[in-house]
Parts: sequence; C-alpha cells; structure tokens
Amino acid sequence: MSDRISMNTRQMFLLIFLMFFCGATSADETSFEVACSRIAPSLPNEVKVSIAGIEIDESKSTTEDMAVMAGLYNGIDRSIGGLTSAEPLFVSELEPNFALLPDGKGVCARPALKLTVGYSTMNVYMDREIPRGSCIYNAIFSHEMHHVAIYKDYVNHHVDQIKQSIDEKFNGKIYYFPTIFAAKQYMEILGQVFVQHVRDRFLGEVYAEQNALDTQAEYTRMQNECYH
Repeated sequence: MSDRISMNTRQMFLLIFLMFFCGATSADETSFEVACSRIAPSLPNEVKVSIAGIEIDESKSTTEDMAVMAGLYNGIDRSIGGLTSAEPLFVSELEPNFALLPDGKGVCARPALKLTVGYSTMNVYMDREIPRGSCIYNAIFSHEMHHVAIYKDYVNHHVDQIKQSIDEKFNGKIYYFPTIFAAKQYMEILGQVFVQHVRDRFLGEVYAEQNALDTQAEYTRMQNECYH
C-alpha cells in the first residue's frame, strides 16, 4: 500500500493571480529584444535526481499505527500488513540573469531554472505482528518493494521529460520590465508557478501508478500465494 501527500491548491491560484498582476512583457513583443539578447546572461537549465535510501520500519502495528498512517480513520476495520511512504522532493532555484538596459530604460531577464527532483525520504513499514520469514511476510514485503520501484522508476523514466519542459519554458526566453522591483517579483512568481505545475503533474501520475498496484486482485493473489 502507498500513501499520499495533499497539495495546497490555494497557493497555486494565488501565484497565478500575482503573476498576471505583475504584468511582465515578453521581449518578443518589444523593441528591446536585440539589446536584451546581447547583454542578458544566458545559462543552461539543470535537472538533478535525488532519491533517499530505503528505511525499513518493523515497529508498527497492523490494527493501530499503520491503519492511521494509511488514512483509514473512523474505526474502519481493515488490516494493513505493509505500507510504503515517500516524501516528494522538489528543490528549485530560478536564476533570473538580470541586465540593466542602456540609459536606464528598464531591466532584462533571461531566466534559467535549476531543479532537484526525487524523494527526501522513503520508508517501508511492515507489521510487527507478522512472523519474519513467513510466506505472508515475504509476499507483503515483495509488494511494498514494488511500490518502491514505482516511485524510483517514475523519476528515472521522466527526468528527461521534465528537463524538456523546463527548456521549453526558459531556454533563452527574454523578459523586459520597467523596474528592478517588478522584475524580481515576476521572476520569483514565475519560478514558483512553473515548479508547482511540474510537481502537481509528477504527483498525479506517480500516485495513479501506485493506485493501479493496490487492487483487490493483487491482494487476493498475495493471499492465495500463502493459502496455508
């Protein structure tokens, strides 16, 4: 079984509102494009993967701790033999690469994004009441390691796609602002909104894959494997 992490959608709407409020102008629509392209620094985008090592915790109880951790509240009668939990990691830094236009006519920016994506923690919880080395313990542990593989494989298989989306958004694009204050505000919000979008898509897809594993057919298969 895999757990989830809720997202704060209010922050997303607030950032989008502020983004339009700042009112940056793309240099493609202004006469400043040539001047900006000459003086605004151009740096490459970077995407790094960081996945924490697996921690095995065998101190939890099926009927107590793990049911609560899995979100099974209000006295629902269900046993949780194993649970895999991963904390998503999204660390970003938007380098705006500002440049002052000649004669104080404004500020240019040619942003580049540095992003580290992965998981800051990855824990596999096994019910302390199940005998170690038993058939059902091994079956549950194998199931949880499948959840671990899904988390890892998603990042490794999609890192190039994430890099491509970042390049499409920031690679060489130039922005013009009338003041440095407006430039700093917009660049900060631009980075936050974009990374939030990448994070939402990341979590939506990886959790969909996790849910596809946690089916009644899978649980039945595990039980039949250890029928005796």
